[in-house]
Amino acid sequence: MSALRFLAVLPIILCTLELLGVPLFKFPRLFPSKMATSSDPSTIDLENAGTVITDLTVCFCSPTETPSSCALDSRIWHRIEKDLYLYTPRQSAWLHIARAKETELTPNDLLVMDIRVGQPHPGADSDNSWESRPSGIWVLRRSYSGDIRQAVTELDVLFGIDAVDPRPQWALMQRPLQLNAQLEVPVARLSVLYGRAKPKQSRLRTALRVREDGKFKVLQISDTHMVTGVGVCKDAIDSRGRALPESAADPLTVDFLKKTLDIEKPDLVILAGDQLHHDIPDSQSALFKVVAPLINRSIPWAAVFGNHDSEGTYALSRK
Repeated sequence: MSALRFLAVLPIILCTLELLGVPLFKFPRLFPSKMATSSDPSTIDLENAGTVITDLTVCFCSPTETPSSCALDSRIWHRIEKDLYLYTPRQSAWLHIARAKETELTPNDLLVMDIRVGQPHPGADSDNSWESRPSGIWVLRRSYSGDIRQAVTELDVLFGIDAVDPRPQWALMQRPLQLNAQLEVPVARLSVLYGRAKPKQSRLRTALRVREDGKFKVLQISDTHMVTGVGVCKDAIDSRGRALPESAADPLTVDFLKKTLDIEKPDLVILAGDQLHHDIPDSQSALFKVVAPLINRSIPWAAVFGNHDSEGTYALSRK
């Protein structure tokens, strides 16, 4: 690890170790813990009201067209800013969603209640309410009934057969979109949020504390170098130093992270940089693979950037 990267995380570690037995810093909660509910499903929570998805489609472009030509009428459609072909030169495609404000919905509005890829499940709807969309997408729409808790409120795209979505309430679809992309392009998969997003409550987690045995364990992880898709492990060796054949890199790294967390059971994890490899086409898909084991185990964590995290056209923003 470089000296600069170590100095970046040193204040966090020192702060943890100095305040023995005393509440430490307030750690920001990544996601709120409770969702607002109402005894009356038709009651709109005005404080947390948002938008609901009313339709979706995919727009395709040829290599000779400009990216702006793949943008539909912005008064109706919002484009998810991820090229489904991951910016390869042969073709591009963009997912578009139509949205409506929850506070302005009427019984005449149709809401997307479910999404399937490939085909609707057998016997799902005898009245043929499933509607076909490009890339093998099927949507089920229903008239607004005063309750959006089962409706689709947000939609995202993640890439790779090993993609995960650790965000509460989000469901990552197993079947990829039907794009007929080149084999080297990681598959595109929809991730769906059903219902009202969790309200923004206090972002402060209970103060970290030293354990009863007087210990506080900080686990530092760096240089995971995740990519979009599984990646390739080229230089692996066994316990005797013998070369191993090439294999999928990221699943091995994630498995190692999980085993390490379960053995060490840290009170805090510091991601010390180069969580991502340089110049990858979708940073979100790669970063989710790093933080999902921490979120799933409810382990507090903090991160700093390495040089690779912000390299490339589609890298993470240092903001």
